[in-house]
Amino acid sequence: MPASETEIQELMRRWRAVMVAARPHWGSIDLTLTQLHAVSTIARRQPLRVSDLARDLDVGLGAASALADRMARRGLVSRRADERDRRIVLLDVTTRGRRLLERLEQGRAEHVGRLIERMTPAERDALATVLRAFVRLTAEHTLRKDASGIVAVERQDRARSGPSATSEAARPRARLRGEAARPSTC
Repeated sequence: MPASETEIQELMRRWRAVMVAARPHWGSIDLTLTQLHAVSTIARRQPLRVSDLARDLDVGLGAASALADRMARRGLVSRRADERDRRIVLLDVTTRGRRLLERLEQGRAEHVGRLIERMTPAERDALATVLRAFVRLTAEHTLRKDASGIVAVERQDRARSGPSATSEAARPRARLRGEAARPSTC
């Protein structure tokens, strides 16, 4: 019998709780989740403008600037003026910040690896099937967040061209309130 949507939601809730509780190196760092998310975002997109960090974190420019200052004082990021426009502040992750992210990723990978080792071959096959489906579905969709915080999930339809493909691609498939799906730093 196929799993109900309620069962899947409950399993996802329990999975997140287990992963949060089992983060091996999370307790050894003294960062808030917002600070960790900021360092991770900067590392992926550096150099990153403070204004882009504010947009990505869904906070005001002043809050993002203060956050960047705190992380710079801790040696996790560096701030510098853009050479083309001195009014723009660019952020980069420092070696210390990179090492922190690597340590967290290594701890997460080891934890997940230990869980996978305990699975039966059939469970590992099922996990691989589910992950392939998520990769396929994610590649077919784009998340777009508007100014009000509404996240629209749009289907990418590259096979067709012309006005009908554009209008279908622009039509939201689902609308969510709040945060977009972001890479996990479990």
